[in-house]
Amino acid sequence: MGKVALNEAARMVEVEWSDRGVSRFPYVWLRDNCQCPQCFNPDSRSRRVLMNDLDVNVSPVRVELQAKKSLLSVDWPQGHQSQYDCQWLRERCFSPQALSERERDWQRKTQLWGAELAHNLPKADFPAILTDDRVLHDFLVVLDSVGLVLLQNVPCDVGQVERLANRVAFLKPTSFGLEFEVVNKPKPNDLAYTTVKIGLHTDLNYYRYRPGVQMLHCIEQTRGEGGDNSLTDGINAAYQLQEENPDAFRLLTTLKVNFYCTGVDLYKFFFRQRRNVISLNDQGEVQSVSFSDQARDSILDLPADQVQPFYDALKAFDTIMYLPRNCIRFKMAAGEMIVFDNTRTLHGRSAYSLDSTRHLQGGYLDWDEINSRMRVLKVDLGIKD
Repeated sequence: MGKVALNEAARMVEVEWSDRGVSRFPYVWLRDNCQCPQCFNPDSRSRRVLMNDLDVNVSPVRVELQAKKSLLSVDWPQGHQSQYDCQWLRERCFSPQALSERERDWQRKTQLWGAELAHNLPKADFPAILTDDRVLHDFLVVLDSVGLVLLQNVPCDVGQVERLANRVAFLKPTSFGLEFEVVNKPKPNDLAYTTVKIGLHTDLNYYRYRPGVQMLHCIEQTRGEGGDNSLTDGINAAYQLQEENPDAFRLLTTLKVNFYCTGVDLYKFFFRQRRNVISLNDQGEVQSVSFSDQARDSILDLPADQVQPFYDALKAFDTIMYLPRNCIRFKMAAGEMIVFDNTRTLHGRSAYSLDSTRHLQGGYLDWDEINSRMRVLKVDLGIKD
């Protein structure tokens, strides 16, 4: 089982396991995470101990390893006792190796791509996703890593977007409703509801909490020319910009664009938000892209002498996104649904004839719900990394 000792100088309980590994647990962390019913609710899996009541300088009176029960027992002042399952403790070890292993779990396994993906486009069977948990899990994993999956064998009826969303969690409501119909409309409040060319963009940049994933279901496709989809990996394009034009990359990661949208759909709305075109995480890695010519405001909150350099940077990024090596172009068929990461994968559409009929239905999901579903499926299916 091992042995245990108090290290008063470091204020830690040191556990030497039978495999000779050593774990060190700070006193304050152990007290804060007592698992007894007085301190922890096992049904809600939540801590009852409030920071307001926690003595952050507390020290144990006694510690003991109970080998038969595989427990660490800690006696605290005022007669309080805590018991910790040893496996539970090892999963929360503070060693550099454990911290490194857990850090990998937080990192997205991003697979960058360019136009070559068109020859091996990730695909999944829609009916199988609706009925098979393993297929659903694998679809979500690919969506997370690649940021793009084409679903096939989708019924050509409205409501399929909601069926997929409900299989994961639920649709994210927006000013366009739970679902929206992409058809040519009179007096449209969005260019998507016209037949004109739509440039590469991410959706709803004017939302503070913009949707993480978009679904577009092709119910009827124009039989004439046009209506083709364009898709680009914005993260890949951003890294290319960083390599080829560091100054432009620096501007797009530090200066902000104003995005806005105003109009009437389900209700009268006026959204506005400022964002970096390219956002980085705390490791300096590209985390997301926010780009939309049609939603970019004419108000630009920059000093006048920074405007031209900023436009030069936007143009440089835009040029890279449309390069043949980066941009996928294909025409969805009726019965297909494209599902993509709205924080990464930019999408666009070529113009089509006013005389043509084209009907897509769209909707959104949030990454919090998707990631939650993936974790639950992973546990339920017993999937190991």
